[in-house]
Amino acid sequence: MRIKHAAIVDDDNEVLDLIEQILTEEGLTVSRYNRGEALLEDLTRHDFDVIISDLMLEGMSGLDLLDKLHEWGHDIPFVLITGYASLDSAIQAVNRGAFYYIKKPFNIDEIRFIIAKLEQQAGILAEIRKLKEEVGQLKVRLEPPEELVDVPRQPGKASPYENYDTSKVLAIIEHLDQMKAEGQISEKEFGEYRGKLLKRII
Repeated sequence: MRIKHAAIVDDDNEVLDLIEQILTEEGLTVSRYNRGEALLEDLTRHDFDVIISDLMLEGMSGLDLLDKLHEWGHDIPFVLITGYASLDSAIQAVNRGAFYYIKKPFNIDEIRFIIAKLEQQAGILAEIRKLKEEVGQLKVRLEPPEELVDVPRQPGKASPYENYDTSKVLAIIEHLDQMKAEGQISEKEFGEYRGKLLKRII
């Protein structure tokens, strides 16, 4: 999945120029700010895929900006850049939710590496969401209609599920078997779903 729009925050315009050039070459749209407060004011107008911020800024610090984003419910990947590199500040950045931490002077490859990692992570998260949606849809399809819940099956009487399309049920079981083979659902889940489906046509 492509990262499209980045926000960069630094009170040094030369640093902003360098980062903007790198990101633009990678095909990103870039919004630049000298203060964290200015970025916060712009959040309602832009959807950022990543925020890259210096630690030491005029006004709120980079870590303060990160905290404020979380406080406002924004889960935007955050990269912290600083010339005051130390183990303590790195630990703080990670503990407070930073995606990555790099120190000045940084090189072009470091920024490119971060963008590649972000795109990889975004792709994985999108695939996970898709799989969860598929499993959720299957669970809904496997649940009996509300009016048939707890309806006992009497000897000699037709199953309350007899009107279900047998070919459709078997197709779902085949799809579940494929999901199991690909590791999307477990053997136990497959057995449970298969059992529920078969009850509809037996």
